[in-house]
Amino acid sequence: MEAILSIDKLYLFLGVFLAVCILVIVAIMLDLWDGVHTAKKTNQRVHSHKLRVTIGKMSEYWRFIMIGFLVDCLGIFFSFYVLPFVAVFFGAGLIVVEAKSMFEHANRRKSHTAELPGIVKSIIEAVDEKDAKKVLERLANEEVSLKTN
Repeated sequence: MEAILSIDKLYLFLGVFLAVCILVIVAIMLDLWDGVHTAKKTNQRVHSHKLRVTIGKMSEYWRFIMIGFLVDCLGIFFSFYVLPFVAVFFGAGLIVVEAKSMFEHANRRKSHTAELPGIVKSIIEAVDEKDAKKVLERLANEEVSLKTN
């Protein structure tokens, strides 16, 4: 009598599921690292709240992958179902979400919003009309140089 579930197939399922979980965790950690790097580049304060959000995100993602794995557990009893396809699909989706977040961080690093506090400070410190004209000329020159780049 042939077994319904071979031990090799079970090991393959668990190995692929573990690899997906590790890849998702690595993607989350890379996003956290990239977010901290972006905050430092844009002169923003790094909060411990970001770490708590990351841990919460991990638990949400874990639940999502587990739902996919539970669906895959139903498929493991069929001979044509050789990999945990749903968990892999969900994991790939989560990695894409993290990659999109990292692209958003890169766009924030490239933007010039980090320079705004200095510009606002110079506007506030402009005491007379002469200082105000200097600030406006500097802003106009920076705008021209940004358009040419």
